Amino acid sequence: MDSTKKITKKLAGHGRGTALWLTSIGNEVGQKVTSVLSVQEGPGLDRMVTGDMEQYRQAAIPPPVLLYVDCGCCVSEGVASKLQTRFGKWPDLQIRLDIWHFMRRMAVGCTTDAHPLYPTFMGCLSACIFEWDAGDLSLLRQAKRKQLMQEGVPALTDILVDRSNSKKELSLYCRRRTRGEEATIRLIERLLQELGGANGRGLMGVQLLEEVRMEHIWRVQKRHVRCIQDVPGVPLYTEVGTTTKAGVTLTRYRCARGSTSLESFHCHLNRFIPGTSANALNFQLYLLEGLNRWNQDRAAASVTSKTSIPSHLLRGYGPLRQHQQPEGVWVGLFVPTFRPTC
Repeated sequence: MDSTKKITKKLAGHGRGTALWLTSIGNEVGQKVTSVLSVQEGPGLDRMVTGDMEQYRQAAIPPPVLLYVDCGCCVSEGVASKLQTRFGKWPDLQIRLDIWHFMRRMAVGCTTDAHPLYPTFMGCLSACIFEWDAGDLSLLRQAKRKQLMQEGVPALTDILVDRSNSKKELSLYCRRRTRGEEATIRLIERLLQELGGANGRGLMGVQLLEEVRMEHIWRVQKRHVRCIQDVPGVPLYTEVGTTTKAGVTLTRYRCARGSTSLESFHCHLNRFIPGTSANALNFQLYLLEGLNRWNQDRAAASVTSKTSIPSHLLRGYGPLRQHQQPEGVWVGLFVPTFRPTC
């Protein structure tokens, strides 16, 4: 669950100023379960949450077990948080803090993101939180080594093989898991200690970390380390296919951890509303159409095996028909493979 203010600035006419936030709840494949406009966060979302829980009840679908948010994740002294109270009909719901937001909070303690050691700090911070699955990583190394041998690269070493693995390949073929609360705290404190001294200065002598501010940030954020840990028994990865690389079969994975899909959705929100502004009616129509297309795209991307469609057909967003364009004229053509879902 996440909120944004970007799209509400395009609301014009009598509706201007009546909504300041758009809040969305997404599922594990990136589809939007609900999106509402509200004047404020917090209590302004009670009706949305109540409606979502009622929809799950009426559809006889088991309630979610995990919810990622950017704030309101903690429970202090055994007292239920506001979010847990709001989702009171789902007592088994586990609330977790999105790890990207946690890392952004820690990054505020840096003097500037233009510091030459800033990428190193963020990469090491991620390594303090995550560890790669040993089996997936070993399989990718094996495939990469064979590929480099076929390309004639001499003197292959483990370091050279690891450097040749791109971030995209690692995220696509290797799963990650959190290290645990105690290990994460120990590694982050060691990182802050190492980069807080002379090792944290750039070529111009500028310190990477502002020690006083970072000390305060870490003291506040330390309690959130528990909130970013994976929930045991909850699968966060889905197999979406396989790829053969140098004779080694690698499994492709899609990760459902965090609110990354919502952040991507927010980047596309403004494109749903053409131009710079729209009145309340057109605003709502454009938003509903954009949400429908977004969900259909995410549903198509979540299917591992896709039915092939003839090349003369263009994919559309209508559920019943595709279209072809002979000589500039649109002609409706029913797809014989279509089957209704309800």
